[in-house]
Amino acid sequence: MEGNWLSIIPPLTTIVNAIFTKRIISSLLFGLIVGSILKAGSLFTGIFKAVEYLMGVLNSADNILVVLFLFSFGSLTEIFKMSGGIKGFARLAEKYVKTEKGALLSVWAVTPVTYLDCCFHTISSGTIAKPLIEKVNGSPERLALVVNVTSSQLIVLIPLATTYVGYIIGITGSAMREAGIPGSPYALFLESIPYNFYSWGMVILSLLVTLFGLGFGKIRVKWGKPDQEGVHGMDEAHEQCKFEEKAPPKVWNLLLPLLVLVILVILLFWYTGYTPGRSFVQALMHAQFEKSLFIATFGTLLLTAVFYLLQRIPLSEIDSHFLSGGTEMLPPIVVLVISWALAAVTRDLGFQKFIMGAFGTGFPKLFIPVMVFIIGALTSYFIGSSWATWALIMPLGLPLAVNSGASIPLVMGAILAGGSVGDSVSFLGETPILTAAITELPLLDHIQTTLPYAGIIAGLAAILFIVSQLMIG
Repeated sequence: MEGNWLSIIPPLTTIVNAIFTKRIISSLLFGLIVGSILKAGSLFTGIFKAVEYLMGVLNSADNILVVLFLFSFGSLTEIFKMSGGIKGFARLAEKYVKTEKGALLSVWAVTPVTYLDCCFHTISSGTIAKPLIEKVNGSPERLALVVNVTSSQLIVLIPLATTYVGYIIGITGSAMREAGIPGSPYALFLESIPYNFYSWGMVILSLLVTLFGLGFGKIRVKWGKPDQEGVHGMDEAHEQCKFEEKAPPKVWNLLLPLLVLVILVILLFWYTGYTPGRSFVQALMHAQFEKSLFIATFGTLLLTAVFYLLQRIPLSEIDSHFLSGGTEMLPPIVVLVISWALAAVTRDLGFQKFIMGAFGTGFPKLFIPVMVFIIGALTSYFIGSSWATWALIMPLGLPLAVNSGASIPLVMGAILAGGSVGDSVSFLGETPILTAAITELPLLDHIQTTLPYAGIIAGLAAILFIVSQLMIG
């Protein structure tokens, strides 16, 4: 068999370790060290080799821009919380909501201005909708489902100005380089969005719940109590996420900065990708995405700070939220950096050739997307994190697509879909835990009432991955 079979050991040990320990950062670091030792041939030299790989990925300007973007984006969303914008939305909604449907629709209504980050949206939409549901004697299970889906599944389908976009571009770009896939990681992300069948299915489900009151609380899955000691890893990113508002309720304190952010992102995409002869859309596809996202976010951060200072919001409050917001993003930043290094050592061990020899011709390409989806779904369920799952599965899935001849956008969609499963129904998932807390619904009830429906959608998604690959050929 061609290639070095040892190349499968670093990612495999990382995934197994993450499933059993529920700690993604230490698992990635362990996989990196194992790979470095295998590459160097000795324990002592391997430790130094691991450090070299980490330093190597941080020497990339694009990688540094992704890190800076995630930090500044976390700061921006945290600053939004103390602006009074969410409180303004809540007071506005109270005037019009008279039914359960209206209360659930309030979650969707606030989504266009809170979609930047899953934690931000969960807290904001839950804070607005929970008193409205209580006011109309609505179902807390339905509310939890809608908040959960709009906080995780919907946001991953939005390709503009979210923390997800920067992170996905970062891990996709690295995996594309290792797999020898040319082109833009952002363009591949855009191509994959229609194929994220699980997230689309969950979004449609939540719309049915909102508009037609799909029954909840009738179908439950009996399950043991979650291991509360296992809630670790990537979820540390938002453990300190609290809802604070230091200003009077003003809807524009949220709307105006968000509008500035979206406009800046689009303009910078066009500016960095434009050359004579390119259309607007072509310019967007050739943009310098990492640079554009960071500059747009940092520029919006500065303008927002000035905007709030003019309203006499204390500089000390802005400064405090800037630091706390950026700090919340440190765990995913660390995961991203280590995953880049892990991908590099796996490449140097001959992973590409090994995958080509093992699956290039012998494994039917028809089943590659669904296999990637199932592996990702199981991984994300057991470790409770979509971001961590994407970091683990992306370096495996894209080479499989290349060497088997499967559709690369379809496999990319399968990777994103599989990782998204844990975000909706895992006892260790950040979104279910935070959703249950903000809606004051027991976590076990939230999981039990959501899991049967999510299981059906996951099954349909698996079928669609096979059918889509069959149609693509």
